[in-house]
Amino acid sequence: MQQQSARLETRAGEALTLQGVRFTGTLRGTLFEAELEQRFANPFERHVELVYSFPLPWAAVLLGVEVRIGERCLSGAVIEKKQAEQGYEDALAEGNTAILLEQNFDGSYTLNLGNLARGETCVLRLRYAQVLQFEQHGLRLVVPTVIAPRYGDSVADAGLKPHQVVEHDLMAVHPLELTLRIEGELARARIGSPSHPLSMRLEGEGETAAMLVSLGRGGALDRDFILVLDEVAQDSLAVCAQDTLDEGAVNVLASFCPRVPAAAHPLAVKILVDCSGSMQGDSIAAARRALQAIIAGLREGERFSLSRFGSTVEHRSRALWRTSAATRQAGQRWAMQLQADLGGTEMENALASTLALAGDAEPSPGTEEGAAAVDLLLITDGQIHAIDRTVKRARALGNRIFVVGIGSAPAEGVLRRLADETGGACDFVAPGEAVEPAVLRMFARLRSQRMDALQLVWPTGAEPVWMSPLPGSVFDGDAVTVWARFAQVPHGWVPDQPVRLVGRMAQGDAPVALGEASLSAVEPHAVLGRMAVAAQVEQLLAGEGAQSLRAPEALALAVAYQLVSPLTHFLLVEARAEADKPEDMPDLVKVPAMLPAGFGGLGSVDLLYIEPNMAPLTVNDTPTAYGAPAAAGFGSFDMNALDAPAVMRSGARVLRSERRTQASTYDIPAFLRRGADRAADEPPRDDPRYWSAEPHYSGLTPLGLTHWLRSHTQAEWPRTYAALHRIGVGTAVLDWLEFVLADGEDEAQVVACFVEAMAQRELHDALRSTNGMLGRLKALTQRVRPAAAPEARQVEVASESLAARLQVFVSTLQAETWPDCVFALRDAASALERSGVGVE
Repeated sequence: MQQQSARLETRAGEALTLQGVRFTGTLRGTLFEAELEQRFANPFERHVELVYSFPLPWAAVLLGVEVRIGERCLSGAVIEKKQAEQGYEDALAEGNTAILLEQNFDGSYTLNLGNLARGETCVLRLRYAQVLQFEQHGLRLVVPTVIAPRYGDSVADAGLKPHQVVEHDLMAVHPLELTLRIEGELARARIGSPSHPLSMRLEGEGETAAMLVSLGRGGALDRDFILVLDEVAQDSLAVCAQDTLDEGAVNVLASFCPRVPAAAHPLAVKILVDCSGSMQGDSIAAARRALQAIIAGLREGERFSLSRFGSTVEHRSRALWRTSAATRQAGQRWAMQLQADLGGTEMENALASTLALAGDAEPSPGTEEGAAAVDLLLITDGQIHAIDRTVKRARALGNRIFVVGIGSAPAEGVLRRLADETGGACDFVAPGEAVEPAVLRMFARLRSQRMDALQLVWPTGAEPVWMSPLPGSVFDGDAVTVWARFAQVPHGWVPDQPVRLVGRMAQGDAPVALGEASLSAVEPHAVLGRMAVAAQVEQLLAGEGAQSLRAPEALALAVAYQLVSPLTHFLLVEARAEADKPEDMPDLVKVPAMLPAGFGGLGSVDLLYIEPNMAPLTVNDTPTAYGAPAAAGFGSFDMNALDAPAVMRSGARVLRSERRTQASTYDIPAFLRRGADRAADEPPRDDPRYWSAEPHYSGLTPLGLTHWLRSHTQAEWPRTYAALHRIGVGTAVLDWLEFVLADGEDEAQVVACFVEAMAQRELHDALRSTNGMLGRLKALTQRVRPAAAPEARQVEVASESLAARLQVFVSTLQAETWPDCVFALRDAASALERSGVGVE
């Protein structure tokens, strides 16, 4: 029997190269300092070069790298990018051990660990810091652990090199240990996590109190760790730190919590939901919950539109709807039936198509400027590579984009950049997390007054030599953080002097004070000083063409302050003894990443986070039949529904008309589905006369519906809204029937009258004809009769009213398109009685 020592392996029996990660951090005020320890090993019988790509938090600054190989503690340096890459390759060619840490074009990092000998171990410790942002009276700390698969070409779209591209392994498991220390006033805040179970212990008393937070059970690198601190006493601050290299220079971190009054004009927002394949599972379930809460939060008279996208874009309406009982119910129904079935994530075209929808906001009361601008609210996980092109297109469109990030590992940097560069804002919802807080925060931002011409007013005599740019917009309750650098402490500068943030309201003249911070005493603080320089390097490299013009200055700063940046890499080289050098170049081994929990429908995040003192929001995790009632618009939340991959779950709960595009029906062989799903006499979907596939409507055309009805016996005709949906009638027509045409009448009566009107042979012939169709349709209006029995007088009266409304509708039909009234969802059904309303 062959004996082998114990070792960690994947479930597939492969040896692990990344043995685990340990994370520790300390939160003091808004400054978070952390250490990330990664443990590697070479389990192979040869020298290897390990390559591992991983994320760091948005806006984090990498401060230092420590390396231990075996028992040897080593140190390296940050040098110019090309010099580091050449030095690394030369070291490998000479048989030495080398480590190269590079910041990728998309903000992620790649570790190259070259010439690790057989059985050798390496421990890498990364130190970083970030300034957290107050968001609507709370703090949200995110520790990203995994880079999810992204749509697009990673090399052409994201600028990655082939070795930097992340490879995922469904069977990989990388353990995570995590410990945090929360000091000062924040130790008394309300603390929770929507991503992991926690173990917390209070240490000390009074001003020295600290909350120790650790994972309640074993973790893994399969989801971001999220810590939420609520009921935080927000305050503006201005911290002054001596520069570590430039004697006499002072770096200032100024953070403000502005107070912006709510806007007076009604809200107008175009809602765009990501339904690409990456949203399957937990993400699309969270998107449904978020969208339902958003629609419920719209006020009467405000306007909205609904769209979803993947490889293509589908618009629920042709223009903005006015919020009413009918449109709110239609929106809730549309949200409940969302599926992640639209393929890839073509976000750039989806943004342009949605913003091009017709519709304006209502004018502000008491103003003469006309309608307010329309904003766009995007719900997505942000898993795309082509972010640069998308941001450029979004900025050119000129609309604010607000983002709700969804999933266990959303692309935070991508989404924040998209929001920041268009003057919007960003919020996140983890699987199982209550969505109401995020939605309420987003509504508060959307309804904030638009501010421009922001500026800082420093104490008299103080003039910074450099200052980070102010944001294009501010929102009530969100922090505004600014870095500044002074050549020396200004004369007369004393602690507690105020720094004020001022701005101008849209169409306003006088500046308005938004926040004020008191300067602290100047003290040595190496971390803040280096973070200020990192912000300066980032600004120097921002903008088109800036890298070529300002690269020398940015490079000099990054090297002087030892900052890993797009222009610099960390390099460490250890010379090996001649006897220990390999005879050949090391084999390249990529460390595979875990798939994020719940990604693509593979499993589910099994932690349901209920925010303290807040009633849980429950939603239906699977689509329901059209017209099925749900209490208050919601059903029960089934956490087990996603435990199995989508391809292994039964498709019995999905409507037949939806199955053709659902992965959930792959458990039924195609030769068995063919006969059940499509009869030979059904209208052909590839014929635009019978089936519409427009962005605003997908389903049977008027001619397609008449064809279906004429091809089936009356016993097979639909009798409910759900039955109409199953044969292919689109959601827009069904919502119009239920919320406009019915006007309170019984569902069976409405469907029967509608079906009878559409089944007339003369109507079918008129729709097929290209000559004199309008006259023939007007004549047919007199043939529309109530379908109910005349026994009950009240039913007969109601049916006559229904038939009268159908007369106008039938007279405006066209073969391939439904009338505009179907997509407008009129508030009053009586509008149908007025001549010509269907073709406005």
